[in-house]
Amino acid sequence: MCQVIEMVSFNLLSTSSEQEFIQASEKSQAFVSSLPGFLYRSLSHNEESGHWTDTVYWKSMEEAKSAGEQFMNCPDCQPLMSLIDPESVDMKHQVIKMSSCQG
Repeated sequence: MCQVIEMVSFNLLSTSSEQEFIQASEKSQAFVSSLPGFLYRSLSHNEESGHWTDTVYWKSMEEAKSAGEQFMNCPDCQPLMSLIDPESVDMKHQVIKMSSCQG
């Protein structure tokens, strides 16, 4: 079984604030970290372009894809989703081939 990285890149809606978005992300973290196969999550921001990337490491592709489906239907994740420009979302899954992390 190969570990997988999920990268979701997007822009916020013009009516969304950074602080509001980070708070909504933190709220969604309790749900994400409870899912089978969850390893690690980070949220990054390109201050020049305003572009965001939510990166999640999973134990397997099956768990990553299942988590994505559950995320979209989770009430605790809806505030986060409401702040994102849906036209800007780009989600990718990739199999990890080399890592400096143990596990």
